[in-house]
Amino acid sequence: MKLVILERDGIVGQPVLGQLAGHADWQTMPDAAISIARLNLSGWHVVLVANQPGLGRGLYDCAALNDYHRQMYKELATVGAKVDAVFFCPHPPDDHCDCLDAQATLLRQILDRFNMEAGKVAVIARSPGLLQAAASLGARLHWVSVPAGPDAEAAACPSDQAQQHASMLQCTEHLLQALASRPPQA
Repeated sequence: MKLVILERDGIVGQPVLGQLAGHADWQTMPDAAISIARLNLSGWHVVLVANQPGLGRGLYDCAALNDYHRQMYKELATVGAKVDAVFFCPHPPDDHCDCLDAQATLLRQILDRFNMEAGKVAVIARSPGLLQAAASLGARLHWVSVPAGPDAEAAACPSDQAQQHASMLQCTEHLLQALASRPPQA
């Protein structure tokens, strides 16, 4: 099985800061839907991870988050893209949880659910924290320098272990070419 974990905010969808109203807030990032569809067609399972501190702060509820994700699934489906699961951290920063920081609890849950070893999983992110968490588990790191709203990360790759890509489409091409160039296994 081939598994890729994508950071939802900034890689697949535009980040939403503060209040989440639901489906009206979802905006797909350029090339994200096509990239996911291409990965799906090549046999990849796609999982998204996200921080949702607004849940813990009471800024919105699970119904708004589910509505937001329904719109995401709907838009992705228009080009044949499919996401197998979305894992999220509902804690506000002052809870000091271990979901998506270097403790990597959410990433471990994904690996367990899909019965995968970290070294066989690609993680595509733009945030240093997610790359650090993925690196601590030994995953294959891919950093996409996507400018994504007011909280966009700096233009320099935050990890020397990560493959750098200028776009999600470029990263997808890299993954598909790397897979195609591997010798067949006996």
